[in-house]
Amino acid sequence: MKLMRLFVIGCLTVVLGGCAANEDAPGDVFWSTDKTIRVVNGGPSLPHRQLQALAGQAAREYAALRAVLGEDVGRVTVRVHDSGIARHFPPATIRIPTRLLRKSTVITAHEITHLLSQGWASQVLKEGLASYLQARFGEQRGWPNYRRTLHGAARYWLRESESVHGLADAERTLGNGLSAPTKTRLVAYNLAGSWVRWLLEEKLAGDLDRFMREIYRTENYEAATDLPLLQLWAEWREFLMRIR
Repeated sequence: MKLMRLFVIGCLTVVLGGCAANEDAPGDVFWSTDKTIRVVNGGPSLPHRQLQALAGQAAREYAALRAVLGEDVGRVTVRVHDSGIARHFPPATIRIPTRLLRKSTVITAHEITHLLSQGWASQVLKEGLASYLQARFGEQRGWPNYRRTLHGAARYWLRESESVHGLADAERTLGNGLSAPTKTRLVAYNLAGSWVRWLLEEKLAGDLDRFMREIYRTENYEAATDLPLLQLWAEWREFLMRIR
């Protein structure tokens, strides 16, 4: 009986210990120094130093984004997977595919922005804000503008795109998600990012709080700027054509 009890206890210890150790299985867990970011590795081929660096990068971006947005969702989990696209899962999880780490095009700031800016009035404003803040605070350059500025990319695509020519086209494309062709989505993201940047910097003097309150959550452009949407759109296009 004594041997049987020891055997049962041993089995329970192994099982319970295994469950605790593998809470985030498969893969390893890496923490940022300040414990605000937890990286759960589902891409076993990645070196540990790269995953630890990702935790540090995401923590720095998270700190900057919390400061400018005035929001906090507690500890953020970054799940790394071998497939899929970068995504966010409220309240506090984002997903990053391993191919972005290998190419150094990780857009953690973009996805963390989504977690901190719930309550958008349109897809253009949602993705535009995330693209704008990624360009400002992201430590790596990636989707949608990569090495270009948002304005430079938008200017290029306004001339070259055959499918996205205005806010309505961009809103429809972004609303369709992955069912839209990749190139079409790329154009829509770039136009949205440039549009939000222009509104913030040229019309609201960089006042992000006011942007969030008067445009992002309401889509009431005229109340915020005293200009109708069509005039704003025309001014934005003219601005893009002037920049170098």
